[in-house]
Amino acid sequence: MPDFKVTRYRIKTTEEQPGPQAPFSAVLLADLHNLSYGENNSHLLQEIRNVNPEIVFAAGDMLISTKEPQFDEAVSLMNELTRQYPVYYVNGNHESRLKAYPDKFGDQYEHYISTICSFGVHFLENSMEQLVIRKMPVNVWGLELPLDYYRRFGKEELTVPQLEEMLGKPDPPGYQILLAHHPCYFDTYASWGADLTLSGHLHGGMIRLPLLGGVISPQFTLFPKYDRGLYTQGESRMVVSAGLGSHSIPIRVNNPPELVILDFS
Repeated sequence: MPDFKVTRYRIKTTEEQPGPQAPFSAVLLADLHNLSYGENNSHLLQEIRNVNPEIVFAAGDMLISTKEPQFDEAVSLMNELTRQYPVYYVNGNHESRLKAYPDKFGDQYEHYISTICSFGVHFLENSMEQLVIRKMPVNVWGLELPLDYYRRFGKEELTVPQLEEMLGKPDPPGYQILLAHHPCYFDTYASWGADLTLSGHLHGGMIRLPLLGGVISPQFTLFPKYDRGLYTQGESRMVVSAGLGSHSIPIRVNNPPELVILDFS
């Protein structure tokens, strides 16, 4: 059984966005790719319970969209998590691929989504839900980019007007959290109005070199700018998880799988 590291980031709100009445923690999951840490993900679940988060964010690619899709471990994990925590979930490219090719995958996508939603997962498909955490108004947005944005050897343009067409404008007032599987468009997310973007997808750059960071992205671009960690642009922040699993290129060098904890204050 491969192991993972736990990484914590402190998220402070600004004067324009008053923070919670008391500090709280959240968990960010990304790129599980149907992996299990212990039987029924018991190891992963125990680490999450140790944190006792107010909320869990799933930033996509929890399953594998191979010829025979694999999502039993993802379903089991969502079932267990929703028994204790609110879970907000956005599609990654693997979920989107299941949806985009019904001729290939049949009704697997509908079956997966309907199952996790039956547990109580808040599924965000280019949509938003409002909530209040420790008296802090929070708007959680889920962005699903078209599959063209995940093509190899290239990068599609994403402008603020395009993002507004998909999501609308970041309204009503509150702390704007954007779940966006693909981190490479942070400039646009920040300009759109995201206070905090939560992403994954790049698997930490797969191979990490001292001082240089991640070497290659799933799109086969070298030295991706946003591979893992906390990034800032003006008052906007983005946390990119290195992910919990691997798929197409199952390589990790100096780049352990990662469970991310966000400490809000």
